[in-house]
Amino acid sequence: MRTTGAMAYEKPGPRHAAHALMPVEREAVKDYAGLEETVDYSLQVLSIKGAAAGLFCLSASSVRSILMQEGLGQDRRNLGRQGARQKPNRPEELTGPNQCWCWDISYLKTDMLRVFWYLYVVLDEWSRKVVAWRVSNTLAMEQALGLVDDAIIAEGLLDIPEDKRPVVVNDNGKQMKAKPVQQMFVDLGMHQTFARPSTPDDNPFVEALFSTAKRSPKYPGWFPANDGTVVQQYFKGYLGWYNTRHYHSRIGYVTPVQKHTGQADLILKQRKKQLTAVRNTRIEYWRSQPLTEGGL
Repeated sequence: MRTTGAMAYEKPGPRHAAHALMPVEREAVKDYAGLEETVDYSLQVLSIKGAAAGLFCLSASSVRSILMQEGLGQDRRNLGRQGARQKPNRPEELTGPNQCWCWDISYLKTDMLRVFWYLYVVLDEWSRKVVAWRVSNTLAMEQALGLVDDAIIAEGLLDIPEDKRPVVVNDNGKQMKAKPVQQMFVDLGMHQTFARPSTPDDNPFVEALFSTAKRSPKYPGWFPANDGTVVQQYFKGYLGWYNTRHYHSRIGYVTPVQKHTGQADLILKQRKKQLTAVRNTRIEYWRSQPLTEGGL
């Protein structure tokens, strides 16, 4: 039975929204955000992984509100983000995987001055999936040919018509402009396009991947110059994690493989449905509480 209110003047209406967060949800967020393994999680990843673990089901903004109220709302990762502008050297709109690839090479420091390893990566722009990669101690045309060959085979593109194969975006390095590389794309029926000189934003997606990889807390900063297995093992683990476990902000906080394989839409619909169901549960919870306990 509900208790009666006092005669003193109070602001009319309910004391809080009908779908206000339940106390048990607040405690679950505080406990989860305080774990050592979650310290580097963004608000979105806290929200998604907390729901996946069955601990709470809240939007990122609700998680932020709880942490702010508890004095825990400082920037958890301090990572800036910059949007990438659409450029004319790629399709204007992507609707699925393997419509546009980008690739590039990144220098990896070693324990010897002016000696590097080189990370070659092909990235699908729609899903952000790494479709092929390799590490080499040389900047060579042969490595570029092998990289493209790996990507074609991995995605099974030899079995589809040439007009359905991706546009390929790359920089103006000598490995990209080498005649055998250009001829390979011609033979495969794939259109190769080049970023504009002195315009790094023309190829932003793979550059963002390199930046993310090198800002990883586990990134060693340098590798032994004389042991390629160390480099191979590190990027095998990192890029495997990136493709299958990393919740990518630019594709709706799903993993690149989930996006690439068409699972993303269903996952996002399920998240929205789950949030709606929990919201309704909160409403029923507060309606069932007596007024003295903050009920409606």
